Amino acid sequence: MRDHYGTWRDQPKGLACAVVVAFLVLTTVAFGLAVLAVVLAAR
Repeated sequence: MRDHYGTWRDQPKGLACAVVVAFLVLTTVAFGLAVLAVVLAAR
């Protein structure tokens, strides 16, 4: 398990940030689409 964390920590910090940002963007988009679907369904 320590080796797994070590290899993950050795990766560039920029790559990790890009992954986190992409995940947050996708989550926000999915949440927005869900809200839009609820609003359209309520009409």
